[in-house]
Amino acid sequence: MRKLICVNVGKINLTVTAEFQKEGGVKPLSFVWEDGRIFDVESVEKVERAPARVDALLPIRYTCFIKGKRKYLYFEPKKLSWFVEICN
Repeated sequence: MRKLICVNVGKINLTVTAEFQKEGGVKPLSFVWEDGRIFDVESVEKVERAPARVDALLPIRYTCFIKGKRKYLYFEPKKLSWFVEICN
């Protein structure tokens, strides 16, 4: 199986509904895509500091399942903003 490698990576900022948990941490529940569609985050597999391929200041990467597929959702604590990377 061939995997596409994206050379030109872009960034889409998102509106995210998230749960702030009493034991600490943030769990994304859903997000709004640019065209207004709402996607549920089915589960969060992993949360880690990981560099993004776009301009972002120390983001936290959430490895999530959305519509049955593994996707990365990023949170920038300094900006209090969420984004995804896209292949242009």
